[in-house]
Amino acid sequence: MARTPGEIAIMLDRLQGYFAAVTTGILLLNDEAALQLLSRNGYDPGARVRLGRSDNSYYEGIPFWDSIRAVRGNSGFNLDYLGSQLMTILTWVGDELSRNNYFDRTPELEFFRHLRNAVSHGNLFHFAKGEPKRPARFKGFEITPALHGRAFLFEYMGAGDLFDLFDHVKAHLRTLEWANQGSVAAPQGGRPEAAEG
Repeated sequence: MARTPGEIAIMLDRLQGYFAAVTTGILLLNDEAALQLLSRNGYDPGARVRLGRSDNSYYEGIPFWDSIRAVRGNSGFNLDYLGSQLMTILTWVGDELSRNNYFDRTPELEFFRHLRNAVSHGNLFHFAKGEPKRPARFKGFEITPALHGRAFLFEYMGAGDLFDLFDHVKAHLRTLEWANQGSVAAPQGGRPEAAEG
């Protein structure tokens, strides 16, 4: 079942919060005191990452400390890690928007659709013949056929640009939710109030 515009806005809020929380892991990986705390709490030199399987057994094939040593101070890891989180948000929210045919298909929602598509094509813009069919833009960014084959994340747009887009999409989805409710108006401040008369 497709989510409502308001439910997708809440989901996007939640995912942005998760992004902020888990990216602190990058800071902790480079903090010796944090690593000492892990060691004191039982993560010994032979510790392994433990992931549950559907049959209630565990996968334990990833050496915990080797993994940490491989990424400490590695700026390439930082970009990969942040990028994977942003791509997850785009994919997941884009899927929910797609289930609703991108609602009213504003230029910003069309823009979001093309970013989701770029993620699914290895972080490269990819257009079928005749695409883009509808205006797709956000702030100073515009989707044009000239972007075909160009890298999207960290080249065309930065993480902050994406968070600006996420905030814009959430605000727009909330106006759609309020419009669908009929008895609620969306004021300038962003909170619904009872409609007059």
